[in-house]
Amino acid sequence: MFGKGIGSVETLIGKNCEIRGNIFSKGTIRIDGHVEGNISSGSGVIIGDSAVIKGDIEAEVVIISGHITGDVIARSKLEILPTGRLYGDIKTPKLMIAEGVVFEGNCEMEKMSSEESKK
Repeated sequence: MFGKGIGSVETLIGKNCEIRGNIFSKGTIRIDGHVEGNISSGSGVIIGDSAVIKGDIEAEVVIISGHITGDVIARSKLEILPTGRLYGDIKTPKLMIAEGVVFEGNCEMEKMSSEESKK
């Protein structure tokens, strides 16, 4: 459904859910609620259009259509959809930004090894 690099969703944080604390998962995470804390996945992170995140995100693939205040590291690809708002720095080798996106921050694009992204 979301393309290469995103497996089936293993963890879902619903629209009416609020989490304060860090989230770690080996599988894909979809967030539609509010999270105050860092998010890390060995696979993918999908930020739904109703999501509000205050924290950093690191994953293989990140797809954003909600609101993020924090830095994003996408080891393979970062995609920001038209409703996405990102206030923070990004680091990824592949970047797709749709028309209408709000992005305030710095962007670093280079091929990353998995060792490098963990620094």
